[in-house]
Amino acid sequence: MLFFKYRTSKIPVSRRSVHLLLYACIIFFFASTPVTEAKQRNWAFSLTTGFYRPSLRTLNRVIQNPSAAILQDPNFQLSPNGAFPVEVRNIQVPAFKKDTENAFGFEARRSITSKHALIATLNIWNAVQIANDLAPQITAGPLDNPENVPRSSRYDLSIMQLWFGWRYAFYRPTPKSRLFLDIGLIGLSYAQMTIDTLLKVPEENGDGFPVVSSLEANGWGMTSRWGLGGNYAINEWIGLSVRAAYIFGRVNSMKVNRFFPSGFSSPPVPQANTDLEPRPQTGDRVTIADVVSIDPNNELRLNERALPLELDGFEVMFALQFYF
Repeated sequence: MLFFKYRTSKIPVSRRSVHLLLYACIIFFFASTPVTEAKQRNWAFSLTTGFYRPSLRTLNRVIQNPSAAILQDPNFQLSPNGAFPVEVRNIQVPAFKKDTENAFGFEARRSITSKHALIATLNIWNAVQIANDLAPQITAGPLDNPENVPRSSRYDLSIMQLWFGWRYAFYRPTPKSRLFLDIGLIGLSYAQMTIDTLLKVPEENGDGFPVVSSLEANGWGMTSRWGLGGNYAINEWIGLSVRAAYIFGRVNSMKVNRFFPSGFSSPPVPQANTDLEPRPQTGDRVTIADVVSIDPNNELRLNERALPLELDGFEVMFALQFYF
């Protein structure tokens, strides 16, 4: 993944706006023939969009703390020097706390009785955080005189969740509307994380050249969903729905899918008492640790463990339903 192809967090919002406009046009078309009572149909397919805020407390703590590190992070893998210890290599990144709007998906429902239904739901959530600073790098100058190079890092996280569950309509305030209990009993989560780092190395004659390093990792986990919702049938073919739920889930560990090193990510020369992290390999477990520099070639890692992704959090989803 090249750095110049990065998406900003505004793109998912624009895509959602287009979806909502399409929904409004479809509703206007079908609502031209209203009915007094929605006919019971066995199947429903829904397009969903809304809000989800996963906890991600461990990841948020690590990326905001210069004394903690993802050991396979391209920033941590940059070669150290006297002005570039681990506390400086670990760029501080904003937490994934405000990216709640980037959720969308699909839902299929099979009614068993007038109150009970089986459901299958797919939700996709994506968020991006970007950080910028200056990184002391040894370029063409003396080894003891590193040059400050502009650095930009992008942390891209995507979570896809699939649930199979049950829906119980416990109250029907009008013939065309109902309130329901929504439970995702069996859920599977798939997480993808990409970390990219760009260094723009200056040249005497020219605008400089980019140096990119990248990590791609993924992992699987289990999840469940418990909530309430309601729907309103505009006519016998189309309706609207909303649900609010709390998600319980966790990806216990992630594995390296690909690591692309830059020219500044060369493996350290083995030395006595050296605890520098080797270059990540495909299939390695993504790990985190508390880190401290003793000198540029001697770093201690404490409390090393797998990086979990806590998926616990609230979601609110709106749906356009098609009955058939």
